[in-house]
Amino acid sequence: MTDSTTDGRLDAKAVSILIVLCLIWGLNAAFIKYATAGIAPIFCAGLRSLIATLCLMIWMACRRIRLFSGHLKDGIIVGVLFGAEFGLLYWAILYTTVSSAWILLYTSPFFHALGAHFLLTGDRLSVSRGAGLILSFAGIFILLSKHLGLPSVQQFAGDLLALGAAVLWALTTVVIKRRLVMAVSPYHTLFYQTLFSIPVLFLLSLLFRETPIKTLNGLIVFSVAYQGVLVAFISYLGWFFLVHTYPVSRLSSFTFLTPVFATLAGVVLLNESLTLRLIVSLTLVSIGIYVVNRK
Repeated sequence: MTDSTTDGRLDAKAVSILIVLCLIWGLNAAFIKYATAGIAPIFCAGLRSLIATLCLMIWMACRRIRLFSGHLKDGIIVGVLFGAEFGLLYWAILYTTVSSAWILLYTSPFFHALGAHFLLTGDRLSVSRGAGLILSFAGIFILLSKHLGLPSVQQFAGDLLALGAAVLWALTTVVIKRRLVMAVSPYHTLFYQTLFSIPVLFLLSLLFRETPIKTLNGLIVFSVAYQGVLVAFISYLGWFFLVHTYPVSRLSSFTFLTPVFATLAGVVLLNESLTLRLIVSLTLVSIGIYVVNRK
């Protein structure tokens, strides 16, 4: 596939899809919290990949798309990176604050843009686009900085794990863009990622001696279904369609909206206050997105 715009900018279709995806991912933060109240975190991530893989297999069978389309080596690499990313992220949350982990995770667009600049053709990082990324990240940092205190040795270790997850996220996207975009369809890219991440996550859960399921209720089951069907299946399918079509660094700028939407979900669902900090954050994120995508 080629870029939908001659200068690499995102068109209205891409922007609309990205906003919806970020909203889904932002709401997912609340559902992860609900689910992990009764299911071990890493095991829950494995369940999500398992559900998404089964959904994708059924969907591909209905459309008569074969499950494997070659390039299994690259697919395994992508799946292992994806599984390791979420293993590190959920492990990080055990040692550091959720806010700190999310801030560090969403440094990933910097690694996206840096990797794309050196490894991908026609996706160079200019000064203005770099400034846009910095503005967006500043908005996220301002939004969540109130939760950060002086870290202990344990929290510092957790922060390093979250930063590692951010690097793995960026590396996964660059590998997909470099190795799979012109070779397989977005469906196969997602299938490889979810399928090969399953053993990684369940193995990590076993190594950490998690108690897989502590308790179940309707909300927990719904939360797991939300993560597996809507997030890891439907929304990721949309994301990979975009990755196969548009420049990586420009897509990455929109991921900053996800923690903003997660905070808004807290305001609506958890009766949290709408503060000046939130308004300033949203403003900086919006300006950053405009700078990255302007002509």
